[in-house]
Parts: sequence; structure tokens; C-alpha cells
Amino acid sequence: MIKLKLLSFTAALLFQVFVLKAQREAEDFEAFARETAAKFELPSMAVIIVKDNMVVSSFGVGNKSEMEPDENTLYAIASLSKAFTSVSIGMLVDEEKLDWEDKVIDHLPWFKMHDTYVTQNMTIEDLLAHRSGLETFDGDLLWYGSNYTREEAVKRIQYRVPSNGFRDEFGYQNLMYMTAGEVIEEVTGATWDEFVKTRILEPLQMNSTTSSFDQFSRSENIAKPHIDGDEIPMLSYDNSGATASLNSSTGDMTSWMRFWLNNGVYNDVTLLSEDAINKLWSMHTPLSLGAFDKANNSHFKGYGLGWFLMDYNGRKVIHHGGGLPGYITKIALVPEESLGIVILTNDMTSVPTLMMYAAIDWAMDNDFQVWQETFLRFKENAAKREEDQKQQRLKTKMETPQLLEISKYAGVYEDELYGKAEIKLDNDGLRMKLLPAAALFSGRLTPWSDHAFRFDHNDPFLTYGIVKFIVNSNDVDGFTIDLPNYDFHFDKLAFKRID
Repeated sequence: MIKLKLLSFTAALLFQVFVLKAQREAEDFEAFARETAAKFELPSMAVIIVKDNMVVSSFGVGNKSEMEPDENTLYAIASLSKAFTSVSIGMLVDEEKLDWEDKVIDHLPWFKMHDTYVTQNMTIEDLLAHRSGLETFDGDLLWYGSNYTREEAVKRIQYRVPSNGFRDEFGYQNLMYMTAGEVIEEVTGATWDEFVKTRILEPLQMNSTTSSFDQFSRSENIAKPHIDGDEIPMLSYDNSGATASLNSSTGDMTSWMRFWLNNGVYNDVTLLSEDAINKLWSMHTPLSLGAFDKANNSHFKGYGLGWFLMDYNGRKVIHHGGGLPGYITKIALVPEESLGIVILTNDMTSVPTLMMYAAIDWAMDNDFQVWQETFLRFKENAAKREEDQKQQRLKTKMETPQLLEISKYAGVYEDELYGKAEIKLDNDGLRMKLLPAAALFSGRLTPWSDHAFRFDHNDPFLTYGIVKFIVNSNDVDGFTIDLPNYDFHFDKLAFKRID
């Protein structure tokens, strides 16, 4: 009996030592995260880490006047929405209502790409694997701040000529995920939002997560969007639907991670088959390794269906990032370590990726402190490139540009893919409005260079644009917009005069 009591006491003592050690390590990681957030001047950050089905670290960081977020604070999670779409498709495949190789036009007869062959052969799997032939972010101006419905935006992609061959190269495609959302509605009779809510959010008890901007914006516990530390107006992304419209919290995302790490099972209920998960987590579109990947001893990188895939520290990492103006988010799963990580922020920095690598190293007892210095160097280099681009652009400005009579530039113009633009002359000069997103892209035109004007609009996320008019003799035939941005391809728009 004495021996048994001694063994029980020893076990209890060892467990207490283990708990204290875990708490100290978690405190060290949290201190690192707080220091990182301060150095990158983040308004707020919420982090949660799950290991072996337990929450081993959960905290919020608030800087300046921002409140410290808790596990219920809502953030726009942007493209983390894509995995909810691929899971929805997987569920329908499990139920034999869809097949991965189904042609899109068999479910959406109105679906059309620029190339007839692509239209006829695009499959459900192609939609989710980013191999449509379109470049990364092609067509995103169709949903960004626009008044187009999801279906209208998808229908307009037929006017974009693909830059790559069908299934030849990776091109991150939001419009194709929106198309997948339309397929879900056609097959089930429920909108993408309704399907995700009833089949995923409710079973996982993700009660705060919503795809409704109205619900999100009226929440009393919300992280407001910021750019460079300044709060910006909230914008509805409801029309992005299946590609980027979800808003969630670290508390809710914990259930999402547990669902994945338990092989599609939650509360002893199988929501997604193992075959479907293997399909989603298998590489469908390979990506080339860059210098950063090679420096971290990664051997492969690619895209599954709704997830990026890579190896790190000898482990397969399934991850995805999300970004919208004022929000950057990250989720990472390391199944072999039963490890899940979610980082939510409300400013435009690389901290979520930094924290992903740091959290994996921390959980695997590796040095995680090095990532702060690495990403601070990236930040400095990016700032220098941005300043160089700004100075290069300013060199094109002229003191006395050659211009026609100012009224000749006024009129109605149209880009086949994007839609109409209206330029009017008032007492203060020319004003331009891009009609599909008039609330964002309206503003003054001021002379810049020969037949070109600076376009100052209402969007705090984007820099000013340079509108270059195409002049034939004494007539204005159209214009282009020089507005450099990685996310939105203004350079592909060609407005022709129609009035």
C-alpha cells in the first residue's frame, strides 16, 4: 500500500512538473509574439495553438489604442474560406451528388471561359486546384468593392484571355472558387453560405463565424481593419462568397483545426471521409521552390484543394493564408505532430507567416526566436522596394503636360470584362468614376503627363492611379490605368469610348 501511494505521489509530482514546464514555455512563446507584434506595429493579433487535441497556447495582443483580443474576437479570415468550400465539395462527393471529375458546365450550363476547349473540359477539381490557365488574381476587380453578384462576376471572366495553358501552371484564382460556390448552390439548392453554415459551422459549434458582412460589422467584439496602423473603413465582401467572405475567431477556428486533426471527425461524428481528406491534402498543382524554401530545407511545395502543401522540419505542413485590406490571417496543420496553429491579425504585415514558422519550431522544441529577425529584414527590403517604385513613378510627372481641351476627355467608357467608367467635367475639373465599384473608385483627375491624369480615389488600400488617354488626332478613343498592385490587375483593363 505504501509503495502504491509513493508511486501515485511520484506520478502526480511528475505531471505537475510537466504542466509547469509547458506553462513556462508557453509564456516564453507569448512574450516572443508580443515583442514581434510591437516591432511590426500590429494593432492586434490573436493566436491559438492546438497540440494533441489540447489548446497549449491561446492569447491576444493589443497595441496602441486597440483592445487586446480574446478567443471570441472576430477577424475577416479571407481566403481561409477556401478550405470550407473544398470541404463542402468533398461532402457532396462523399454523398455521390458530385464527382471530382464532373465538368463544370454539366452543373452550370452558363459557365464560360474565353477558350471553348477550357469551357468544355474544366472540372470541379480544376476549379479548386488553381490550374485554369488564368494568372494569379486575374479578374479580382470583378468582386472587389463591386456591385456585381457572384454569378455576374463569374460570367464576366469569359472576357479575360488566359496567360497560361489550361492545367499548365499555378494561377491563384478567386473567381474559380466563386464558381465552385455556384456549383454547390446548383447541386444542393442552398446558397454556399447556407450549406457551410448547416453542414460545417453548426456541427463544429462555430457559432460566431459568419459570411454576412452585416452580422460581422455589427458585432461588439471585432478587430477593425487597419493599414499601416491606421483604421480604415470596413468593406463588404459578401459577393466574394466561397473564396473569401468568412469572418471568424480563434475560439471557433480551434474547432476547425480539431476537425482536421481528428480526420474529419468531430464529437464522434464523421463529417468528411478519410478519402476526401486525402484528396484535399494531396498535391494537384506543384509549385517551384524559391530561395527562402531552399534555405529552410523544404523539398516540395504545391497546392492541394483549398490548401497549400509543403514540408518543413521533416514534416508535411498543410497551410493557407488569407488577406483582405486591413486583415492578414494564417492557418497551419502538421498532422504528424497533431499540431494546429491559427494567427489572426488586422493589418497588412507578414507576421502571420512569421508566427506560423515560429510556432512550428516552438512546438517541436526548436529555436523559434530567429524568425523575428528574418522577417524584419524582409520588411526593410520591401519598404525600400516600395520607396524605389514610388520615386520611379514620380519621375514620369511633367510640369506642363500636353493636353487636349479638357472637355474632350469627358465621356462614358467601357472595358469588356470590368464594365463602364464615367468621366465628367465640373467647376473643379474632371472627375472619374468606375461604375461597378463607384464607392471605392471615384475621384478627381489632375494633369500628370501628356494626355495623362492622376486619379485620386477613395480606396485607402491602393495607391493613386495614372489614367492614360489614347488620343487619335484630336479625338479620345479610350484610356488605360496605371495603378501598380499585386492583387488587382488594373493594367489589363482597356476602356474604350462608347458615348
